[in-house]
Amino acid sequence: MKHMTTRQFSVLGDCGKIYQFMSDIYERDWRNGVPAPFFEYAFSSFSSWMDISYSYKNRIWEDQGGIAAFCFYENPVTDIYFSLKPGYEELAPEMIAYADEHMPQKEGERQMIMFGGQTALINAARKLGYRQVHERCDMWFDFQDRLDYPLPEGFHFAAPKDYDEMDILEERIIP
Repeated sequence: MKHMTTRQFSVLGDCGKIYQFMSDIYERDWRNGVPAPFFEYAFSSFSSWMDISYSYKNRIWEDQGGIAAFCFYENPVTDIYFSLKPGYEELAPEMIAYADEHMPQKEGERQMIMFGGQTALINAARKLGYRQVHERCDMWFDFQDRLDYPLPEGFHFAAPKDYDEMDILEERIIP
């Protein structure tokens, strides 16, 4: 039996718990939300580009003390993400309603970032009047598959041992 409670995210107390939650529910197609390092990097002290002043708006749903769902923003603060543990899809409408009412917006705008397998969240957002405006397809290669196909003329595969990293041109511009 589920006994749900909600609370606001605490930067000092919850980062490790959220990292573990995201690691536990991770799927390669991101159907349960982004991987844990995505969130960890955004909120680490190394990310000076991340505005954490709205982090109190991030929300956690718990079932008997265990995290079941998490709604948070990233950069820009108007990009809202959702992590939802399998078996807790009934939380999707509440998560979307929370994001719609409480998460940061600028000039009256925000966007909810979802991934193909997050069906319950996508459907809940549509019911609230949201619509898809952009889609991005990341091309991933599963290295368990064989990488063996003809390349266009002028291209070839190089063995890692033959790769000279000194050939990489890197420019850094500093004041």
